[in-house]
Amino acid sequence: MKTVFALLLLAAAAGPASAQDIRVSISGKSPAVIREDIGHAAEAVCHSAFRDGTISFNELNACVRAASEDGMEQARALAAKPA
Repeated sequence: MKTVFALLLLAAAAGPASAQDIRVSISGKSPAVIREDIGHAAEAVCHSAFRDGTISFNELNACVRAASEDGMEQARALAAKPA
């Protein structure tokens, strides 16, 4: 299994202009810790988009939820790949 993967989180309503590339280490971490790290990364991306005015306050929670789900899908896909 790879130890680090690039997590591309897109602000749900903002489009590619607000995308950030965040690396999340998964080496030796439990699924719960990986989920937490992905959640923190999603919050960082979405709060940045909110501060930049790319998304509204009403879209902020939906953005975090969508970005977290995307990150977890990427983590599951990576875990399913043969070593």
